Amino acid sequence: MTPDNNSVNPWIVTGIGTYVGGQKAVGAMQAALALAGGLLSLCLVVVLFRLAMTLNSAPFDTESFMEANGTLLGLGGSGLGLLAIASVWAAVSSFIVIKITNRS
Repeated sequence: MTPDNNSVNPWIVTGIGTYVGGQKAVGAMQAALALAGGLLSLCLVVVLFRLAMTLNSAPFDTESFMEANGTLLGLGGSGLGLLAIASVWAAVSSFIVIKITNRS
């Protein structure tokens, strides 16, 4: 991975991403992965909203709640995983771009 631009400010790469650091394709893939993960993780907000609507003085039925929301919990968990992968990938890529730039 060699950056397209040799005059890269390390602070910009760390704050904005590898896209600015010259790695256009990698930066776009990281952004797309993070966007997909963020959208999928919104499923967890729906589950929490449903949980808040069902909480009252009656006993809580865990089995029926999990049956009704199991798919959303799976999608939300997958979204958080994608978001974590994109974040780690972006951090490693930014570090590599900074190391290569400082070497020049």
